[in-house]
Amino acid sequence: MERTRRKQRYYVYARMPMKIKTLVVIWLVIFIGSWAVYFKYSSYTELCREDACRAIICDRYHKGIITGPLCPALCDDRTITLNQCLSSHPANQVYQGWLHGAKQIIMKCNLAPIFHDGIDREMPYERPEKGSSMDDFREMLQDFLERNLGKGEHNALQTRILNAADINNDGKVTLAEAKSIWALLQVNEFFMMMILQDSEHTPKLEGFCGDTYFVQRVDANRLYGIHIPWMFEIFLPTSYRQAMDQWFTPSWPKKAKIAVGLLEFVEEIFDSSHGTFHMCKTSHTNIGYTNKHDLKMIDLRNLYPAEVLKETLTEKTCSKNSDCELTEDCSSMCDETASRCTGELVQPNLSKICIVLHDYLLKEVPAGIKDELTALLDKCSRLTTNTEDMQIHHSLILNNLKSLLWKQISDNQDS
Repeated sequence: MERTRRKQRYYVYARMPMKIKTLVVIWLVIFIGSWAVYFKYSSYTELCREDACRAIICDRYHKGIITGPLCPALCDDRTITLNQCLSSHPANQVYQGWLHGAKQIIMKCNLAPIFHDGIDREMPYERPEKGSSMDDFREMLQDFLERNLGKGEHNALQTRILNAADINNDGKVTLAEAKSIWALLQVNEFFMMMILQDSEHTPKLEGFCGDTYFVQRVDANRLYGIHIPWMFEIFLPTSYRQAMDQWFTPSWPKKAKIAVGLLEFVEEIFDSSHGTFHMCKTSHTNIGYTNKHDLKMIDLRNLYPAEVLKETLTEKTCSKNSDCELTEDCSSMCDETASRCTGELVQPNLSKICIVLHDYLLKEVPAGIKDELTALLDKCSRLTTNTEDMQIHHSLILNNLKSLLWKQISDNQDS
């Protein structure tokens, strides 16, 4: 009976005039497209809440709860103008704009306390409490640094943080200044920027207001590809988008220069004066570069101290290795006898970066180095921390890659 009904429906459709069939198809396309645009727009309005960011932060500033060198420009003079939303998550609002109409900046506004995501985090501006002394605040900072970076000498970093907090350079830190810098330190990316402030490969910090901070805008905000407006991207097949991404890349010598900068950054965080750091989300969208093709890591939210990852992992119970995965790029093995995760990450940073660079560098690579570069990238991508003499292999592959790339670009005017 059902089969007969289906035949009847098909027969009715088949007997329709061509014009009516065309109208039906057009109506279906419009209907489906409208729903897609509606859902995407709903998501966009949740991602882009500039007015909420500004209202919340300025209300606290005007009440004297927080402060910052860019509070007047954001809240009083309104000489910070924002013209493009770059957010990828409602809790982490990101905007591109101008400071005093002369300098391009990126504003990063933290709305995590508003979007309750289940993470047990300290509410902003609760600490330090009224009545706390400067010695109390120094002790808070020392405990924070030891908890995140391990025991060691952190006086220089603590001084750097206190200097950033003292926005009027009077040698004192007020309660509003202390609350602001403490709230900022709870934002992992800001903490990483304070540690890596002297690095050539991270954007310059332009200032802050409360726990909203502003960084240098980088000319290219992804390693390859272009930003496509969401109303067009939803109709673009994934395979076509991936092919397009590879079309919009610099010339090969310029790509090689960017790759060298990326390898240098891996070297920096492998054994810095504050320990080792791990990249827990490695993507071409986290990596940018200037108009001179100098690398800039534009998203440090998923860069974590080894000490923090080790503590987090060793507290996890497990019965299999998949239980020990924090992110796709940060996981350890399961010690089944102890039913605990080990604190040693399986994949080193260099391996993650080589996976990102593999197709990027091999597209239009000079024929003379193609085989050697392919072999090096393949070997690099397979690196694990379980490899015997891993540090030796790590250093050897990294240096060989840098030497090979520099050899090609050092005398090339295009780079």
